Amino acid sequence: MNGETYQIARLVSAAKKAMHENAGFSFPQSPYEKSIIFRFVPQKRFFQLRERVAPTPGEWFETCRKEGLRDMFLLMDTASPDPRLLGFVNTKPINITVVYKNGKARFWTPKWTFDSAHKQWDIEYTEHMWEDAPFRLPTFVDNTDDFRSVLTEIEEFAGRIGANSFAAIFGKARSILDEKDFVSESLGFPELPAKNRVLFGAAMTADVFGAMGSWNDSPPFLAHEKGLDAEYKRLSAELLKQIRLATLFAVNQWT
Repeated sequence: MNGETYQIARLVSAAKKAMHENAGFSFPQSPYEKSIIFRFVPQKRFFQLRERVAPTPGEWFETCRKEGLRDMFLLMDTASPDPRLLGFVNTKPINITVVYKNGKARFWTPKWTFDSAHKQWDIEYTEHMWEDAPFRLPTFVDNTDDFRSVLTEIEEFAGRIGANSFAAIFGKARSILDEKDFVSESLGFPELPAKNRVLFGAAMTADVFGAMGSWNDSPPFLAHEKGLDAEYKRLSAELLKQIRLATLFAVNQWT
């Protein structure tokens, strides 16, 4: 799973856990994250604009809570105009949407910068205003059945073109979805309700899109050799859609 998506999933799930349990915000940084800062929209005070920056995720969350935080969501598109870019940061629309008790909402977009000296990333989130109209809280649908269907189909397809390692990955994702395999919960794995955790784990496992060595690398050529270009494109697009729908539900739809 792309690092941007994974980090936002962790931030939003940590916020929802803190809100649901009326508890503190916990966000252990991963070894590759050097800094995570949040730049708020400047406030006007005494005829001057005052810059506001939260230097840590915890301070960002507490500022949002003091300002009347009602809910928080990960939002992203379910399709990509160029799947070859999915393995890179700063290339796709994704944001954290923060909704307040007054009905207004703001959204945060990330920018990742690699510090070559420390071999770590500096991530800066910037706040943006929505239009003045009250924000409608979104709802998300459990897509388990559709996700299972495309995993079954693309596993068979991967085996047919000789991409056996990918077939095994899709099979494992389906096994996790069916709760016949364990979700690998690494450091910082989002804290989610049980059902959501299964769906997120399957989505994370099945997300094979990226650059060299990914599903975007040799499989399209293997498919082309068998005259299966159209099927490769169709299944890849559907898999990406179901991965993202699963991620949106898992991270956002808490009960």
